[in-house]
Order: sequence, then C-alpha cells, then structure tokens
Amino acid sequence: MRSKFVAATACASLAAIAACAAADSTTSPDVVEPGTNLPDASPHDAPDPDVVDADVPDTRLPDCGSAGWCITPFPHADLIFYDIAPLEDVAFAIAQSRTEGVKVLEWTSSTNAWRYIDDQTQNGANVGTFAGGIYAPSANEVYFTVGPSYVYHGTRPVPPATEWVWTRQALPDNVVGHPSNDDHGYPIYNLGREPRAALGVWGTSADNVYAYYSNSIFERAPDGTWSTVYVADDLDASTEHIFFLSASGTGPDDVWFSGARDRTSWSCPLAVRKTAEGWRRVADGVVSNNTLTPCAPRANTTWLTKAAGGGWLREITAVSPTEYVALHDVMNRAALVSIDLTRFRVTDDGYTVEQTPVPYRVTQVTPSLINSLWRAPDGDNWFAAWGLVLHGTNDGAHVVSTLSRDGAPINVPIFKIRGTSNQNLWAIGARHAFHKTTP
Repeated sequence: MRSKFVAATACASLAAIAACAAADSTTSPDVVEPGTNLPDASPHDAPDPDVVDADVPDTRLPDCGSAGWCITPFPHADLIFYDIAPLEDVAFAIAQSRTEGVKVLEWTSSTNAWRYIDDQTQNGANVGTFAGGIYAPSANEVYFTVGPSYVYHGTRPVPPATEWVWTRQALPDNVVGHPSNDDHGYPIYNLGREPRAALGVWGTSADNVYAYYSNSIFERAPDGTWSTVYVADDLDASTEHIFFLSASGTGPDDVWFSGARDRTSWSCPLAVRKTAEGWRRVADGVVSNNTLTPCAPRANTTWLTKAAGGGWLREITAVSPTEYVALHDVMNRAALVSIDLTRFRVTDDGYTVEQTPVPYRVTQVTPSLINSLWRAPDGDNWFAAWGLVLHGTNDGAHVVSTLSRDGAPINVPIFKIRGTSNQNLWAIGARHAFHKTTP
C-alpha cells in the first residue's frame, strides 16, 4: 500500500508544517503522511524490499531535482543504504539487500557511480547479520562494522589501485546478565518495533578511531587491535540494557557518544563524554514504569528538559568543542510526543541543555521518525526522514529540500544525511543515494 502524501512549504513550527501540509496537496508533494500498515521488524531479518516499497529511481527522468539532489547509480537496485562517510571527491557507504547481503561501496566524482570494494567475507558464516556504520579517515582507508559484532579495516595499498586489503576483529560482548547474542548490537526500538544498529565506528583522524558495540566503547591501538575503554554496566533491572547509537567529537580529548538506557517499554536518553580527565556520564536517567513520566532524574548527571518523556538520544554531532546537538525522541504513554533537537553546552560549572522540537509532523508509526541529523560547518541543520530532507537554517527557518525529480513523492525511508559542506551533501536510504552539490 502506498502512503498518502501532502505538501509542505517553509513552515517554522510543528503545527505550522502540519497546517501547511493540510492546506495544499498539489504543489510540492514532499512531506509524507506515513501509512500505518508496516509489519513488526525482526532483528534477525534482512531489510525487506517490500516493506520499503519498490520505488526504484526512474532513469527516464532528469538526474537532478529542483533542489539540486541528484541520483547516483549503484550495482544492484535493491540496495538499502544505511551509512555513508563522505569526503570531497570520494564517498564510502555500507548497504544491505536481500540478494547481496551486506555490501561496502565507493563513489568517486570522476565516475559519479558506486562500486563494491569489500572482499565478501562480511557475508560469511555467522557474519553479516546486519549492516552497522562506516568511517573513512581518508580516501585510501575505511572502517565499517557488521553484525553480530565485527569491525573491519580496509586500506588501498598503492593509490589509486582498485583492490583493497581487509582485516577484521570481533568486538567482545561486555553485557552482563543477558545471553550473549547479536541482539545486543541490534536492539529493537519500542517505537515502531524497528531494529537500530548499536554497532558503529567513528574517529577524529586515522590515529584516533573508536568503535561502539552495545554498552561498550572501544579504541583502536597503533598495532590494529581494539581495546575496551568504557563499559556502561550499571543496570537497575534484569530487563534493562544500555546501548550506544552514535558518536562525534572534535579531537582525542573531546569525544561524545549518545544512546539509551532501555527496557521493554520505556527508556531514558544517555550521553557519555571523553575528555583529557577521562570519561564522564553527561546525561542519564532512571527508567520507571510510570506511563506519564517513564524516565526520572539520575544523580550526578545532566537532566534533559524533556527526558521525563523517555526515549532514545540518537544521532549526536559536534558544533564546537563546547557545543553539541543530538536527536531526542521524546515519548509518553507509548507514543512519540516530539523529536527534539537537543543542544548540549559545556560550561565552567558542567553542562547545560536546551531542547526544541524539530518542526516535522510526527505520529506513532515508524515512518514519521526523523532518522538522521547532520550539522553543516556554517551552522545549518539537515534532517533525513521518510522520503524527505528538512533544512534548518541559522535564522530558525525550516524548509523541505525536495528530493523529487518530477514532483512525485519519494516513498522510501532516507536513513542518513551527511556531508562536508552545504555544497557536498548526501542523503541515502532504501534504493536511493542522492548527492547535492548546489547551494
């Protein structure tokens, strides 16, 4: 079943976007009113192309739309792109499909096309259970993660040679009190019953690379081994888990990880920071069974202004060494209340938090989620959601940056938005990899 689509223009609040969308259903069909018939997801299943719709880019249309988003070709049409590491003239991505399994790809500006660069071992026995994250410190070095708990390192020995050399290591499971299995790296988010990868890799440079898996953070040593540097194991109940979902930073002594303290029905947002003085739990909470306030303050941590609503603190990104922004899904009574842009500021006395709703209509079903946040160097915020990209500018305005090339809606999820500037942006998702080079 196809979802119903309505339009949105430059609306600056959640209510305004909903009102604008309702008022005009013909001029710019880019904001989705998601359907409600998605089945529950299983952490053991590959992404189902039928769930995300057989909406493959039409090669008969112009390559680019009015907002400058252009399709880029890739080897198999059923690829679902989950993460991307963009550089100036090169980009690397991790994707997954029912026919090809987990795949790693490289895009170059000279060809404007994607090609596979993995050695296929990531789809061997007991490997490739799900796609994780990807990080590239340079055009000739790449890291990626793949379920159940592997981190790969690839190098191109003689640039610009096309063959890559890959090594891998399984990260240890440091979860105590629960059976050891790949669910620890692929937890089910109770909102929409969708799995999320709690297995990723990120760094500030080739010499400062981290991985995260479930409740643990790892650092890569010069000899190529990974060592555990932080474990969040202070659980309050046998049904509780802690997951890390994202990382960002400005240098070796300023690194942040975001995630959640989660139970079956409720959760609290979580943030951890590494400085020259060591590791500190910045944000945390106590999960309760109160449907009105499912998350309560925790001693010696910063209390998010809307954390009483619970939810996960998903993608986090650096603004400066003293400021970070993250996505917080605020929940209450088992429903999504808002998706908040959460701003952490480092002060002489600790941390302050400011939360503002992202102006995007939300409902209880999975497609309403904003999947990704990226902060441009000029201060603009970019958001990826179901079938659209939302552009938040410095003056507080939010506009839809249309992905459509012919006015028809893009009826698939966009899982990640990343870039190096507003003139080198990527929006990737199910069967689509859009590139934008225009202002």
